[in-house]
Amino acid sequence: MFASTAVSTSAQTIRLDFDETDLTEALTRYTMLTGVDIVYSTRLTQGLTTSCRYRGLSRRDALICIMSGHPFRSESLSRTQTVLIPIEGPDGSNGSQSTRVLTGFVVDAQTRESLIGAHVMLPGVGMGTVTNEAGFFAFAGMSDRPVSLSITYLGYSRLDTTLVAQPEAGSFSLQPTLYSVSGIVVEEESQRRAELTLSPGLVSMSGRELQRLPGSLGNTDVLESLRWMPGVQRAGEATGGLLIRGSGPDQNLYLIDGAPVYHPWHAFSLVSTFQSDTFKEVTLHRGGFPAEYGGRMSAVLDAELRDGSRAEPGVTVGITGLNAGFVMESPVSNKSSFMLSGRRSYVDRLIGRQHPVEDDSGRRDTLRTGYYYYDWSAKYTFRPDSRSSISLSYYTGRDNLDLRLPFDLSLDFSSWLRPADLFFEVDQSWGNRIISARFQRLVSSRLFVTGTLYQSGYDARENTFVRPSQSSAVRSRYGVDLEDTGARIVVDYYPGVNHQLRFGGEIVRHRFDSDLDALITYSPTLSEPLSESDQTSTTEGALFIQDTWSPGPTLKLLPSFRVSSFGRGSFLRAEPRMALQWAIDPNWMILRMSAGSHIQYMHRIRDRNAYLYDLVSARWVPSSPDAAPARSRQISIGLESHRIPRTRVRLDGFVRDGSGILLPEDEFQTKDGLLGPGIEVATLLGQYDVGEERSRGVEAEVETRFGPWYGLLAYTRMRSENRVLSEFRDPFRPSRFDTPHNVALVISRETTSWHVGMSLDWRSGYPVSVPESRYALTDPVSNEVTWYYHRPVLNNGRLPAYVRMDVRAARQFRFAEANWSAGLHIYNVFNHRNVVSQSWDPARATATPRDRLGLPILPLLELVMTL
Repeated sequence: MFASTAVSTSAQTIRLDFDETDLTEALTRYTMLTGVDIVYSTRLTQGLTTSCRYRGLSRRDALICIMSGHPFRSESLSRTQTVLIPIEGPDGSNGSQSTRVLTGFVVDAQTRESLIGAHVMLPGVGMGTVTNEAGFFAFAGMSDRPVSLSITYLGYSRLDTTLVAQPEAGSFSLQPTLYSVSGIVVEEESQRRAELTLSPGLVSMSGRELQRLPGSLGNTDVLESLRWMPGVQRAGEATGGLLIRGSGPDQNLYLIDGAPVYHPWHAFSLVSTFQSDTFKEVTLHRGGFPAEYGGRMSAVLDAELRDGSRAEPGVTVGITGLNAGFVMESPVSNKSSFMLSGRRSYVDRLIGRQHPVEDDSGRRDTLRTGYYYYDWSAKYTFRPDSRSSISLSYYTGRDNLDLRLPFDLSLDFSSWLRPADLFFEVDQSWGNRIISARFQRLVSSRLFVTGTLYQSGYDARENTFVRPSQSSAVRSRYGVDLEDTGARIVVDYYPGVNHQLRFGGEIVRHRFDSDLDALITYSPTLSEPLSESDQTSTTEGALFIQDTWSPGPTLKLLPSFRVSSFGRGSFLRAEPRMALQWAIDPNWMILRMSAGSHIQYMHRIRDRNAYLYDLVSARWVPSSPDAAPARSRQISIGLESHRIPRTRVRLDGFVRDGSGILLPEDEFQTKDGLLGPGIEVATLLGQYDVGEERSRGVEAEVETRFGPWYGLLAYTRMRSENRVLSEFRDPFRPSRFDTPHNVALVISRETTSWHVGMSLDWRSGYPVSVPESRYALTDPVSNEVTWYYHRPVLNNGRLPAYVRMDVRAARQFRFAEANWSAGLHIYNVFNHRNVVSQSWDPARATATPRDRLGLPILPLLELVMTL
């Protein structure tokens, strides 16, 4: 045996730079730098070389860097002495292959729910992984000797243990901890989490973490909470879809337990269908995402409903400024559990849905102002044994609008409350429904299989009746249906400690239906009926494979490949993708890069002429010879540092280009037609042109936790542009929601009794097309003059900057054997009325804009009871 000695200089930075260096020489150099004696057999290191570059303070990480790829494991005998032990192969010889696989499930110690994305580390080997959707992990190629295992998850106490790989998967329970007393633990967990996150822009948070961020008008809202992340913004003030890195709202994929959601919003996009307290894990891929996801070009939001507590029943009931709801969970047996939640708005109950009115002559009428939304979520999970689980998930949500108002509607509510000869009626309803069944099975120590069957649907109904004069009337009934029936299988295979393979496939049957029935009455003796319908269906299939490859302790690669087909083979596309993570110095700097191609086979359009239908329900249409698939190419690079204690600093840059997108043919088309051209897809596509888009940006984020304090500062510098493809090669122009600068600030303090916080949102104003001149057209018969504006350049101006501050405070207390939280959320605390849009009247001689202002100050109360 050979032992080397040196004087310890452990307080100094360790610098290693080896390139095909003799392993014995490298170990001698390591001992000289660290003072740690390395005990090993020189016979086993003969002929071996190492390539390693390291700079940092960790002696363990430096040794892992040197020994990466060699058949040894390290065992520390003391602070100054470490022994290298050869790993035994299957035949008992020294080799790089071992006979055992270390597997396990990570669960919440209180509820027994699986923890998705928990970070599992082997400190002695320098390898790590994250748990999958079932809380499962595996390390192949392990010896039969004891090994150290470390498991961390944000919001839970760290688990450190030593064990030997067994044939059966183990169960590891993590204890929840309060944020206010877990400062150091959170720091360590956050850093571990960063080391295993490959793609730049990835956000993975539990439902508990999301509730730390401000929601929508006092609600716990997943999509509104994620809006505080850099690169994510709303397409409007408080309403509108999410815009991620300059993309359109329809380019994001939303999943609940593996099933897609096509319209994840209530109240005209004021509130999302994703309630934070019903999900156990939410993952947002901003920009590039691995090949297991497809069908969208920009981003993926993958949310998993809670399984329900397996320990004891629990109920949470709450009321906010917009709705009231509950979450219930309970074990059914020692092998099964369930979760049930419901929510409903109550404004219609406060102001009433019907308003009888009467004028001075005694004429009576009934006006209607009914609107409400609701949703239900449920999940049942059954575990027949320790290696399997079966879950059934259900979601349904709906909005209902019922209006009957005077035709000459004004902003003065008192003028509505009178009988009217000329009026309009609107009866609209739209919503989503999801049924998902999932089976998960640990087939062997190296093979984990997940199968999912789902049906997802979105439908909208719009009934309209308008009486614009005493003798004429228009009645229309419009309906849109989209239904997906799909099957998906995912296989996780663990061939060795350096590789984790995931592969599988998916097949989906899309069905698109729409219908329109209308009757236009010009006079008592003249009317025009219209009846149209459009039905189509198509199949989408995909296969994918991806490998989480760890060539060394500081380098991880995620090559992935997806091939998809759409429309009975009419379109066949390949989507290669790659992600990389390099721990330049594991103590303070991590580099991430990703690049990939993404295909979207469905477009969202709407009739831009008719105002009697398609008011709230845009239509999804499949790719066809008239509308080819859209494609985006994205490159991202990011740096992350934890050099400052309890603080994470991120800096990401991205470049994104898209082609095959649909842009309006006439940007200023007004809905001035009664019925428009009809509902045939080819006709509607005639209102759009094929275009390109591009966005470039830099995102900076600083997140800190210090005892009960939490802070988040995010800044985005981005430009988003598009253009129509034409023979004249039109120049790029700012997109509709281009915001060069965006700043978000969140500060909160949480103790056992109080939760207080403030949030600040500042961004550049949206682009606006300012008219440069006006012209007049004269009717040759009546000589009536009509003025029009000339806008030769689109989006050549910009609205004033948007700024808003919210504050919130909640008091926690116990009363009547229950835990309570009473809070106040003040939206726009300084009552700053932002300009959210501008319009111009061409009849006026001067082009003076008319500003439309945003929401004023809104105080909202919240009361939550937990049993």
